[in-house]
Amino acid sequence: MKPKKKRPLRVYLEIGFLIFSVLLLAVLWFFQTVFLESFYKAVKTQQVKSCSYSLSDYIESSEFYDLISDIEEQNNMTVSVYNTDDSVFTGVYTTQTHPGFNADIATETIYKLYEQASANNGEHSTITRVIHGVRSDKPMMNNSGAEEQKAYTEGESFDQQAPTSSVAPNDDPMQYRRHEPAFERETSEVLAYAKIISTSSGERMIIVESEITPVSSVVETLRIQLLIVTAVILILSIVIAIFLGKAIAKPISDTNEQAKALAEQNYDITFEGGRYREITELNATLTYAAGELKKVDSLQKELIANISHDLRTPLTMITGYSEVMRDLPGEMTPENIQIIIDEANRLNSLVTDLLDISRLQSGTADVKKAPFSLTKCIESIFSRYTKLIENDGLNIVFEHDGEVFIMGDELRMTQVLYNLINNAINYIGDDKTVIVRQTVTGEKVRVDVIDHGDGIPEEQLKYIWDRYYRVDKEHRRAVIGTGLGLSIVKNILIAHNAQFAVTSTLGEGSDFYFILPIIPTDDEE
Repeated sequence: MKPKKKRPLRVYLEIGFLIFSVLLLAVLWFFQTVFLESFYKAVKTQQVKSCSYSLSDYIESSEFYDLISDIEEQNNMTVSVYNTDDSVFTGVYTTQTHPGFNADIATETIYKLYEQASANNGEHSTITRVIHGVRSDKPMMNNSGAEEQKAYTEGESFDQQAPTSSVAPNDDPMQYRRHEPAFERETSEVLAYAKIISTSSGERMIIVESEITPVSSVVETLRIQLLIVTAVILILSIVIAIFLGKAIAKPISDTNEQAKALAEQNYDITFEGGRYREITELNATLTYAAGELKKVDSLQKELIANISHDLRTPLTMITGYSEVMRDLPGEMTPENIQIIIDEANRLNSLVTDLLDISRLQSGTADVKKAPFSLTKCIESIFSRYTKLIENDGLNIVFEHDGEVFIMGDELRMTQVLYNLINNAINYIGDDKTVIVRQTVTGEKVRVDVIDHGDGIPEEQLKYIWDRYYRVDKEHRRAVIGTGLGLSIVKNILIAHNAQFAVTSTLGEGSDFYFILPIIPTDDEE
């Protein structure tokens, strides 16, 4: 089955940004049109309720009427206070209606609010529709000269009886005229909130009223505005999505192309920084990885060359001496046979060391830990170098303050010490001195193997634990060992959870050391 072709990252970014913009616009549409009136009434109800609670707290205070004035001026509300002790409610206080706001409540509405508030823990809110009769022409004047104007609430009847009279033919038509004013009925909603309060003077009911401004025209205006805003936002979203998609995806695409070159073993490639932090860090990591892969590749080639050399040399010696002994009967001497045996042992040591490294690195090596004397282990190793000391004039010194016991695999730790001493002998200085120093500090023992050779450059110290790594980059056969010693040391010490490192100074020599916890002896206890 043919695999489905994947879309580029920028496409997903563009689609995701557009979906987010559409959802944002949808939420804006719903809140600004569908739910606008509901939110408005909810906020208005909360304002009226808050004012009624404030008034109930100060109803017996001298600041009560000042508070009413503040509420009227700041919130455009009206306040009425009624004495409800008697069956017929009497008004204690009534706000004069503000210009442009007529929120008269019918008498039956007051009693209904009281009944509903009594049934609802002393408070209730309601919205009533008010019909205002507004004359469309000049108001009719009565005999006293006062303006006649009246507002009617919903449910009340409005009956205008026009005078029936006619103009006499012989009379002056300008002396009497019947006027029939035309009425336009406007409606509005008024939110009334009633709260029943017990005071020292008796029961009182506070009614706070606020006119609800019609929002239908506002909603229509918002719809038109939102259409324009939607079009602008969608256009901007498309442009920004395309720009961001390219800006984010391009550095990743560039890194991907460079990574393909790295997969083709082009280790000299350098990954550029990028526009943002994640790509910069990724490119820096890939550049570092390319450098490390280059070093590994170089070490691998060097390892193959060194192993080939170390295998070829003893094999050549064995083959050569064997042919000589076969063709020349007089060469069948114990010395020649010993040479063949020694070279065979070298081959065996090389193969054994390679197997040890593989097992230790894979975690399959058999490490058996038990208490043993590290001091006696070092002393027994020194006995192996008696011949070198006598023949080559080496000076191998063991410095210690007493016997120390540790928990570990004695055979493996013997390998560690043997390889470290071999390495020091291979790079010994003109004084031909190697120092093995055992130092106890607290509950830990530190073993240093010191030579006075040429030393190791600081930038190469971290690579010397690798297999067949050579400081001088030139192959040279070790005096003792296979050239894999330090790599074996590293893996054995890791298996023992030991601290280890090397310090070196050019021209002065090197100090390889490891640190392990000690176990107390009977004398110490």
